[in-house]
Amino acid sequence: MGRTARFLAAAFDTAAIGVLAWTETGGRFAGTFTDYALWGSVAAAAICALVILVESLAALAWIGVGYVLFAGLLTQGSPHFGFVLLALALAPMVPRPRGSLSLGIGIAAVSAVVSRAVIAFAS
Repeated sequence: MGRTARFLAAAFDTAAIGVLAWTETGGRFAGTFTDYALWGSVAAAAICALVILVESLAALAWIGVGYVLFAGLLTQGSPHFGFVLLALALAPMVPRPRGSLSLGIGIAAVSAVVSRAVIAFAS
């Protein structure tokens, strides 16, 4: 799949995550911690799409995938299956850091756990 096709698919995933965030939060943007996390996953998916377009900063894209997983698995009311499935849909499209899928998955997993810890500490 070419870069443009991957970008368009990631842009569609970003829009789908936006619709899911709207549905899950009832349109509230900043009501609760979960609202912040779910809307933040829209931004993370958009960053993934941009990374696909420029084909650089692969680790940043995998951090974004991890953040979407965090929103889907580690927030109140979890699991949010739509977020988890869309994070899994983004994963094969983003560039692999140093050509390694396992490194990308590791970055995503650490990103999800660190996001949960940092946001819990901040709130």
